[in-house]
Amino acid sequence: MENIYDHQDEENNKRKNEIDSLKSSYLSKQENKSINSWILKIKNKSNIKDSKEMNAHVKKAIKALQLKYTIIGNGKNRIVFDLENGYVLKVALNNWGMKSNKKEYKLFFNSPSHIRKHLCPVIESGYGWIIMKKMTQKIPSDKEYDKKISQLIKIFKENGIEPKDIKEKNLALSENGDFIVIDYGNFIVTGD
Repeated sequence: MENIYDHQDEENNKRKNEIDSLKSSYLSKQENKSINSWILKIKNKSNIKDSKEMNAHVKKAIKALQLKYTIIGNGKNRIVFDLENGYVLKVALNNWGMKSNKKEYKLFFNSPSHIRKHLCPVIESGYGWIIMKKMTQKIPSDKEYDKKISQLIKIFKENGIEPKDIKEKNLALSENGDFIVIDYGNFIVTGD
């Protein structure tokens, strides 16, 4: 079985170097500074244990980040903001959130096209944050859903990817009708 990360090319390396500079085309210097400050505060934060702790931590994040964007979701590890320009910003809430952002970046930019077409596009990434395309078209709730999701899982597994946490709220449809995974930070890659 071929390792998914063997598909890295020169263009991806160039993009990675640009991203690693922490400059953003979508975030202001102040927003970037605010996020970096937050990330330094939570650098050694362990995983959230219960919903009460999660709610308190999310409120703390919102206050510390002071971002002007609407929050469209959050989990135990990341908070998602709508940048209102066709993109979303995912900011880590803890170390696992940091790993999830890195995983999405690495997986998207190192996957072959037949896998990448099922992953929500990554636009930019920085220390503790990632910007992705906003996918709004939800998958239909019909009998074909189970069949298509099984096929998608099979495609990932055949390419050395264990697709953890695939569920309806983490999926959307592309313009072409393909299933797109919008949260793949928990995927496990063989040899990773």
